[in-house]
Amino acid sequence: MQGNGSAAEFRSDIEGLRGISILLVLLFHAGLPWTPGGFIGVDVFFVISGFLITGKLWRESHAAGGLNITRFYAWRIRRLLPAALVSVALITLIGLLVAAPLNRSEMAADGAASALSLANMRFIGSVDYFAPTASPSPFLHFWSLSVEEQFYLVWPALILFLTWRGGGRRRVVVALLVAVLASFALSLWLTDASPARAFYLLPTRVWQLGAGGLLALLLVAGTSRRAGLIAWLGLVAILFASVVLTPEMPYPGLAGLLPTLGAVALLYGGAAPSGPLRALTSAPLRFLGKISYSLYLWHWPLLVLPVLWLERALSPIEVAAAVAASIAVAWLSWRFVEQPFRYGAASRSATSWSAIRIGVAGILVVTLFTQGFSAGLAAASSTPQVSPTPSVSPSGSPATSPAPSDGPIALPADLTPSLAAARDDEERLRGDGCLAFERVTTPPNCVYGVKGSAITIALVGDSHASHWFPAIEAIALERGWRLVTFVKVSCSFTTLAQRNLALKRAYRECTTFNEATVARLNQLKPALTIIVNRRTFRPINEGITPALAGAALGEMVARLPGATAILVDTPDPGRDVPACLSKHPSDIRACLFTQDDADNREIGVAERVAAEVSGAQLIDLTRSICAAWPCSPVAKNMLIYRDEDHMTETFSRSLAAPLGVEIAKLLPR
Repeated sequence: MQGNGSAAEFRSDIEGLRGISILLVLLFHAGLPWTPGGFIGVDVFFVISGFLITGKLWRESHAAGGLNITRFYAWRIRRLLPAALVSVALITLIGLLVAAPLNRSEMAADGAASALSLANMRFIGSVDYFAPTASPSPFLHFWSLSVEEQFYLVWPALILFLTWRGGGRRRVVVALLVAVLASFALSLWLTDASPARAFYLLPTRVWQLGAGGLLALLLVAGTSRRAGLIAWLGLVAILFASVVLTPEMPYPGLAGLLPTLGAVALLYGGAAPSGPLRALTSAPLRFLGKISYSLYLWHWPLLVLPVLWLERALSPIEVAAAVAASIAVAWLSWRFVEQPFRYGAASRSATSWSAIRIGVAGILVVTLFTQGFSAGLAAASSTPQVSPTPSVSPSGSPATSPAPSDGPIALPADLTPSLAAARDDEERLRGDGCLAFERVTTPPNCVYGVKGSAITIALVGDSHASHWFPAIEAIALERGWRLVTFVKVSCSFTTLAQRNLALKRAYRECTTFNEATVARLNQLKPALTIIVNRRTFRPINEGITPALAGAALGEMVARLPGATAILVDTPDPGRDVPACLSKHPSDIRACLFTQDDADNREIGVAERVAAEVSGAQLIDLTRSICAAWPCSPVAKNMLIYRDEDHMTETFSRSLAAPLGVEIAKLLPR
């Protein structure tokens, strides 16, 4: 992603290695199946950057006048900032126009964080780099650029300190080795404990940047036959990693060693005649390497922005067109932005302090632009919508909007909750700490309803059990029952071993939590236990059919005391509902979904099998949510979903009446 350094430091094989790196990232983001581990191209970039920057800092520290940090930062600003700020500004301009209005403020914040080199900190708690989403951020790729910029803030000061008063190479190498080992140890630990932090944080990536730095200090380059062999092994390691590593694996951790050591090997022996020099210096790879920084800046937005505009995945032809466009735009950025600011007479004649001041001013201007443009669009699109008269189903339960053939369907003006409040309209279990998160293994002691009641009911399952809580709590309060909850995110109540996408490993905490839940319920002996599992939970073993999933659920339910009821999981919209509605307020038909969408063809299959296996009562309120197909995410004046698949607290509570009727069959007043 970064520059080549000065002309004296230029190596054509490194330019080719940079070409391989950006090609791997490009193939990965384009979704091609050949390189599921193409994301390791970023790791190779880290090693290259550490190698070039450390070498430059070391040479300058021993040149006449010593290391001048001001001059170094001015050089980095000229090299990196213009193309980055231009891309942030243009991505913001286009992105906010094509994004759903409800997502604009978040996208603007992403842009501001990218301009400030804080994108990795922005995404660390909210975005899984590998998880697909209906509304991907066009700024997600800035996380790695932010890591490098944060590295540049620290590294020169460290080198200056270590070389102060004639500090030699040995002192710098020892300090750098300690930093690399400490960073690698932290990466190993956090990859298991908190994969998002391990992936995004600078401290867990220093070892990769430092590995390149150690090579620059110890062995700048080898040209022997042995060096050539090492380079070939390095190239094989990188290509092998791009094929065998997958987004589902914990990363970086131990897996990060393969591309990192491969990059070190190529930097060491890439210039050896007996190595892969001819391949690395081929015209196509050198071209990609030359424009790699701008290509990195532009390839992801040009793949994402059409998705936001079209509100669907791109076809293979559209993906190919987006890739071609990104290469063309990258060349334009390299030719008319990167090169003039890097080598232009005006840029090079400016003093270091002038370059720094202009750079800081540019960052502030772009940051303010992202926020101001977002606010302006919000003010311009705040016109309320007109609504037709809502309908009511014959049963009196919430009815969906008319079918698409009935003509345009406007969003109700009195929609509850409003779209602006939708994402916060969630059950209070989350705020109370009663929806256990990934690392929790012991169910929290959570009691609701009439706490002194002699009759206890229990709610068990994952977050889809949690979103039924408002309805169940309303029933418990009405009938004077005590309600206890045993719910945990992404943790289905099943005998099957599960995998957690956030932890990127076997969900051991879920197994422990479920066993503790069974033990607690056998102590409590509730009069009724209601179980809800998300239909698309993630077992470790592949090929688990709905029938097998149902049998595993039934085996778990059979271990519970007293009466049990299995609640059929809610229909899956397959899209960010509030965002979709905000983009189509005058005709919400674009946000309807069919029974053939996503997993809706399998509604109730697993639950019916589980009921047969365990003897539990089956409760299916699908018709109270989707009175007809295609299904509307709006029932009367109520918004059903707060995100891609969870019900709003408002709508969930409205289901207390039909749910209460079913529960009364099991547990009369």
